[in-house]
Amino acid sequence: MKKTILLALTLIMGFSAMAQDVTQLPEPNKDVPTTLFQALQNRHSVRSFTAQEVSLETLSQLLWAATGVNRPDGRMTAPTAINAQDISVYVASKSGVSLYLPKENALKLITRDDVRKEVAARQVGVADAPLFLIIVSDASKFGGANDENAKIFGREDAAIVSQNINLAATALGLGTVTRHIMNREALHKALKLTAEQLIIINHPIGYPKK
Repeated sequence: MKKTILLALTLIMGFSAMAQDVTQLPEPNKDVPTTLFQALQNRHSVRSFTAQEVSLETLSQLLWAATGVNRPDGRMTAPTAINAQDISVYVASKSGVSLYLPKENALKLITRDDVRKEVAARQVGVADAPLFLIIVSDASKFGGANDENAKIFGREDAAIVSQNINLAATALGLGTVTRHIMNREALHKALKLTAEQLIIINHPIGYPKK
């Protein structure tokens, strides 16, 4: 009897911890006044940010634009090679790193460590960005991490997501820049990635300094 009670308590605590590790994002507001061509006109690289935090509402819009579900069949805002849906987007902030779950429109906590300095690497000027979006490709959806075609497909898919982020950030009044530099080895460990998951691009996100 005692073992049964202990098992039940353990399961309850486990489910509670799992629930605490997932943050439901607000429904993304897609009624944005900035047109596509206005965003293209205004897009520019930003590397200096204010301390203003990005709200969950705005983050939800940005993540949906990056790689959110836009059709009932589960397909997304960003196309991927052979519809492999190999791209994952991680959100790094001072509170830790979370994985964006497109189907649930939620964030799953991966670590409470602040890894923004590792993402900034030697470009320390961007390290104070409130957020970083880290784009990862799962090469197992193709030929594996050692397959050249898998690497090419992953980079192409990541580039499309990166462009979505650039344009959505501009439309939402945020600043960003596409970056390749980062401490990949440290981030691979911090994000608890598999050997098949390749870190491709990152984006600092914040409100531009005037």
